[in-house]
Amino acid sequence: MMKGDASQTLSIVDGNNAFNIEQDQRRNKSYFKALQQSFSLIYLKHKWFDEKYWKLAFCSSSFDFINKYPNIFLLYRTVLFVLTIFDLVHGIVNTRPVHEWAIYYTHLTLLITFLAVVFQFLIACRVNFYRGDNIVPRHSLQYIHIILILISLGSGLIVSLVYWLILHNSSIQLYYPKMFLDHGILWFLLFIDIFLFTRLPIYMIDCIPSIIFAIIYGIFTLIVFIFKSKFSNDRIGYVYRAFNLNNSPIRVLIQMFLLIFILPIGIMFILWNIFRLRRSIHVEITNEKEESELTIIA
Repeated sequence: MMKGDASQTLSIVDGNNAFNIEQDQRRNKSYFKALQQSFSLIYLKHKWFDEKYWKLAFCSSSFDFINKYPNIFLLYRTVLFVLTIFDLVHGIVNTRPVHEWAIYYTHLTLLITFLAVVFQFLIACRVNFYRGDNIVPRHSLQYIHIILILISLGSGLIVSLVYWLILHNSSIQLYYPKMFLDHGILWFLLFIDIFLFTRLPIYMIDCIPSIIFAIIYGIFTLIVFIFKSKFSNDRIGYVYRAFNLNNSPIRVLIQMFLLIFILPIGIMFILWNIFRLRRSIHVEITNEKEESELTIIA
């Protein structure tokens, strides 16, 4: 059983000391004002929770009906953890040659997703079973945890959209479970965890971790090209055919620019709107409850 009141109303935390669990719970800001404020660097600098809000941030929901079943947090994350580690290990073992597993953007995103899932699983265990003092993780660990989540949500959605809308060829490709796990299902399951089973907010500035992740992979792509690294299937100087700088370098550089900068911003804009909708629903329900309580008192 969780050691916290999941139905507790959350208030704003001082942004100079701790991360905001949700924006102002009492009212909705105008769309464009909220969008402008979500670019504030303060939301990227301070991503941790104090003792008062830590459990509520990671192991409670904005939807009250979910909080009626406190064991669902651990149950869901246990299933997600087992599924993710199975997919990760299965992929590594079956890659030929094995050392090439880590050269793919999809696999690196899967690794980041696995680490984020591990953090989610351990936090659920800590909340349910830990009975000692100092239950709240260090600020540095909380920061790493949230950054992993942001990269997983951003890069995972990029992988899914690019694969199914651009790269996938249904006429020549066979369908198998791992294809769906790596290119959509695991991302969706993590998204459900963050959206339904946490109160973590998403801001536009949160595109920065995904951009940095993409920049690092872009640098790796350039290094592979410069040193003419050789990989299986007679690939020399490239990992993905779409990023083969040996052919049409201008086109490839444009595609890399889109992957590194435009797509992460666009993806975060989509996620920001989805999570803003969650907050709006929560604010509306909270206000309705308060009005109902005032009517009864009157």
